[in-house]
Amino acid sequence: MNTRCPCCGWPSAEHVYPVSSHRSVDYVRCVCGVWMVVEAGLVVATAGVSGSAGFASP
Repeated sequence: MNTRCPCCGWPSAEHVYPVSSHRSVDYVRCVCGVWMVVEAGLVVATAGVSGSAGFASP
């Protein structure tokens, strides 16, 4: 399954930060900075906002 980050569209399977796993649940940090809760290959929840959202445009 190719589940993507709901904020930026990056594939959740291609994370760049370590994953914490608890049985069938993984906690993954996306390249945009959003934490995703992935259960059985599906993003079931997110926490926070993307890191780029906190910067004002020049």
